[in-house]
Amino acid sequence: MNRIQRIYSNVEENVDAIIIMSADEPLIDVSFFYTTEVKGGIFEECPVILWPDGQSHIISSQLEETSARSSRSSVSIYADKSERDAIIADALGKIKYLGINASGITHANAKLLKKILPDIRLIDVGYAIKKARMIKDMDEIRSIKRACDIASKVAEDIPSFLKEGISEGETAAEIEYRMQKLGATSVSFDTISAFGSNSAEPHHSSSDRKLRVGEPALFDFGCKYNRYCSDITRTYFVDTVSNKFERIYQVVLEAQKRALDMIRAGVNGRDVDAAAREYIDNSGFPGGLIHSTGHGLGLSVHDGGRLAPNDDLVLKENMILTVEPGIYIPGEGGVRIEDDVLVTRDGYELLTSADKNLTII
Repeated sequence: MNRIQRIYSNVEENVDAIIIMSADEPLIDVSFFYTTEVKGGIFEECPVILWPDGQSHIISSQLEETSARSSRSSVSIYADKSERDAIIADALGKIKYLGINASGITHANAKLLKKILPDIRLIDVGYAIKKARMIKDMDEIRSIKRACDIASKVAEDIPSFLKEGISEGETAAEIEYRMQKLGATSVSFDTISAFGSNSAEPHHSSSDRKLRVGEPALFDFGCKYNRYCSDITRTYFVDTVSNKFERIYQVVLEAQKRALDMIRAGVNGRDVDAAAREYIDNSGFPGGLIHSTGHGLGLSVHDGGRLAPNDDLVLKENMILTVEPGIYIPGEGGVRIEDDVLVTRDGYELLTSADKNLTII
């Protein structure tokens, strides 16, 4: 069963075909690359049609022709959008029910499909795409492992260049440079480099703030390899650490261990989250964990499914997830420790290997 057939096996409604269609950057539906396995290109406004037998048909601009023809899909090339629309009408004009990924297609493109195919009924099958993407095949696992290896090596290097007076922006740039030097194709997301009180903001944007002795230096980063993401967080201290933040660090580390000990196929992600959250709440930091304990990882850094109190996610073999508890004290700072894991039948495989014991540089 290939990836397209896997999607159809999860579809609950009757659909004759599925179309995936991105808009312009940054509104790109990475499910295009999941189904076609194309490594290059962007494919703005270029649809792919997925058929129930597992075949696919890329309708590509001339700009992306080389990348399109590297796939196993059949390919049609258009010179302008009117020609593209005619190819869509010819391919889908006789069907009644067309599946779309509602979370990945723009309203404008959905309206365009209705204009091209006025008698067709659009049916959201995004849930089926999400389910398929959450279970990784061996090619996906290999790419994510490589991305995790690269990120882990760079995390191990951070103490070698972290020093008093260096800025958040400098360290973010150094981390991204080192990942690409090691073979990453790009970053998974903008690197979070957060010093002092900025580390209490989980999605802080790196600035020119300079590092001071004794304050937390939190780094959340990852890279892509063959489009697949890694995501790791480590928190360091320079020269010294206060008793309060040493305690916070040890609580977060133990909370992560308790969450990891819960992971195996068949466990509900809510229980993994509870293991970390309850330990933090009962260790003198009630409400300190202000986000989910983890999330799915793949072509997107948030690839579907969360380890959270309000997400009913049953873990399955070959899911890849982050496990990232943290404690945040507004105005003072935060500590987060994050690793990536592959769910196995009886537990998990740790994909990120960087040391996470308390490190004072």
